[in-house]
Amino acid sequence: MKAFYFIDKPLNFTSFDVIRKLKKILNTKKIWHTWTLDPLATWGLLVAVWKYTRLIPFLEKDRKTYEFEISLDWTTDSFDLWEEINYLSEEKQDYYKKNLTLEQIKQEIKNNFTGKITQIPPKYSALKIWWKRACDLLREGKKVDITIKSREVEIFDIKISDYSYPKLKLEATVSAWTYIRSIANDLWEILWTGGYITFLRRIKIANLDIKNANNLDETLEKLDIKKLFWEEKFIELNNEELSEIKAWRYIENSYKLAKNKAYFVLLDNEIVSVIEVVNNEENENDMSLLKAKINLF
Repeated sequence: MKAFYFIDKPLNFTSFDVIRKLKKILNTKKIWHTWTLDPLATWGLLVAVWKYTRLIPFLEKDRKTYEFEISLDWTTDSFDLWEEINYLSEEKQDYYKKNLTLEQIKQEIKNNFTGKITQIPPKYSALKIWWKRACDLLREGKKVDITIKSREVEIFDIKISDYSYPKLKLEATVSAWTYIRSIANDLWEILWTGGYITFLRRIKIANLDIKNANNLDETLEKLDIKKLFWEEKFIELNNEELSEIKAWRYIENSYKLAKNKAYFVLLDNEIVSVIEVVNNEENENDMSLLKAKINLF
């Protein structure tokens, strides 16, 4: 039952819609996903089943690549098509059509959207306010002061694929927790044009490519865990060591593993435990013992 799947989320499906359908397909209740996705976007949704759900925290920091389109002739409160559209006047649209050049946009992107930047996530997001998602509070009409703090994110690469006013198409590789809708909103505020996301598709998560994702109506293929956790260290233990780790007891660090790092223990090509170097209780300065951090037996 332990498995990871990479799903191509359909348009207008929420992440939970995908989970609900997969529960029926896989006949399991214990299933969850990484990174909540907007209903109006299509992209790769990484899903963990059964005990592998406990490994999700090891994946949430991976970088991601998006294709997206910004329309520079209006604004919405949600920075996408979800909320009411406020069009620019025809006069302003005509002005930007004549004067807003590709070179100007490239320069502003280079100056403001490369490397480490600070952004404020959209109020219409899955961030929790009062233990509820901010977007749900707003759509329920709750009169609350939704103040979302800015955060530092990183844009590793961003390039323009096409531009013909008002449509601007881009591709960006970004760090975890980066909001593409906020990039769209921040860009139009710099250009004074208005703008919001009309198309958004996540095409890569770390080394996973959307070309290899499964649709919900086809046979699902389990992901190779070594390719999924390609940055992690895998080891195999002997039967005696496995028994001790399973019982949450210490074993000797005969593998000379380094401290401050997690190691994935394999058994029959499945992850059965995540172990780490811990202090020797008899000698605090001797980092020579291993113990389970997570057990998935």
